[in-house]
Amino acid sequence: MLYFFHGLESGPHGQKYQLLKAEYAQLRSPDFQGMDLETRLLHAEANTRGTQNLVVIGSSFGGLVAARLYSAYPERFKGLVLLAPAVHTEEGDRIARMPDAQYVRVIQGQADDVVPHERVAAFCRRFDLPLMTVEDGHRLAESASQDAIVQAVREVLAAS
Repeated sequence: MLYFFHGLESGPHGQKYQLLKAEYAQLRSPDFQGMDLETRLLHAEANTRGTQNLVVIGSSFGGLVAARLYSAYPERFKGLVLLAPAVHTEEGDRIARMPDAQYVRVIQGQADDVVPHERVAAFCRRFDLPLMTVEDGHRLAESASQDAIVQAVREVLAAS
């Protein structure tokens, strides 16, 4: 199963979703609009209950939700693709575990003015995760960033 968790200010069918839906028809994207973190976590838990081999692509706040969901229910997951994940707050510090590095890709813009690059780098070091830094801002809207996102999803899906 393949899910996309959108960010705080976007919706379930924004630019990144459209990019990925063109490649993966089975992509699902729950609507978290207007929900705080705890409500999003409950909604994400309900949407993924009873599943296995999940790959979740989480963008910004959606990346935080995906990482927190993995930390609570690792048995549901195959892997994660975290895009400028909002792991720079105390809520990010509550993440207790992450998948092995081969099942995770983290992409962060060097010029991100929302989620500090160094905080994401520290998160990656904490769990020994690969970090791809791109020449982009928080939205990861540049063509090279979009190519990197698609490639990261392919790599996590292909991981055995």
